[in-house]
Amino acid sequence: MLSARTQAAYLKDARLLGEWLAQNGVEGPAAVTPSALDAALRDLGWAASTRARALTAAREWLAPLFPPGRSPADRLPRPRVSAPLVTRISQDEARELVEGVGRPVAACDDDMDPLTLRNRALVELLYGSGLRRQEACELALADVDFEHEVVRIAGKGGHVRTVPLTEPSVATLRDWILRGRPVLAANDAGRARNEVFLSRSGKPLDGSSVYRIVSTQLRRIGRSGGPHVLRHAAATHLLEGPAGVEGAHLRVVQEVLGHSSLATTQRYTGVTTRDIQGMLRRGHPRG
Repeated sequence: MLSARTQAAYLKDARLLGEWLAQNGVEGPAAVTPSALDAALRDLGWAASTRARALTAAREWLAPLFPPGRSPADRLPRPRVSAPLVTRISQDEARELVEGVGRPVAACDDDMDPLTLRNRALVELLYGSGLRRQEACELALADVDFEHEVVRIAGKGGHVRTVPLTEPSVATLRDWILRGRPVLAANDAGRARNEVFLSRSGKPLDGSSVYRIVSTQLRRIGRSGGPHVLRHAAATHLLEGPAGVEGAHLRVVQEVLGHSSLATTQRYTGVTTRDIQGMLRRGHPRG
């Protein structure tokens, strides 16, 4: 099942393709040819990943008008999409990042203003539990279980998972919810909000704001990127483990990240067949 965001992206792609084709003399979907569709995909100036998504949208759009597997979209090769390079940060850099939020402006935790408390809790959670930024935006107060130190996450495709919290995440989340959040919530004319993270105006924090917060903190340590850098770091650091301690199993990382396929986790974290072979030889009694 596709998310509403993904469905909207497919619909937008199909609409733009249709507009280009109409403007270039193609009279209706039944008149679309592979060459015309290929020209549209190239002329719109999309990146390979967007062209691949648009081609999928075109296949769904044109399929009812042609025999199975014979629509113009079916006859075009799927663009090759290279995995985007993700900024890698070391465990020491991650520690510097999360522990430096709001410092040295605030000498101690009691001096932190509500926005700093929020930002510190957000960065700790994104790195500590490897959440996607939209998952952090949609996290509700009822999803945070301080007693068992876990959060309930509704991920892609409606898949629900329970993710453990690190000790710093528990502390900073509690601090934000008890001391910082009520201050910002009051800025929205007393309207009750279920979301954990709020904006300065008391409204739910959106994805672009989360990106901006994380990007600012990454620049502080001389790095670039956004929340995905923290998710990638969470995965790789879980696999590595702290100095002298065995890292987590790949399946554990898969569950934490909410990937439906182990292959996705493997690609995402850069784990190779050689890495898996090394894990087997270290962990198997006959390795």
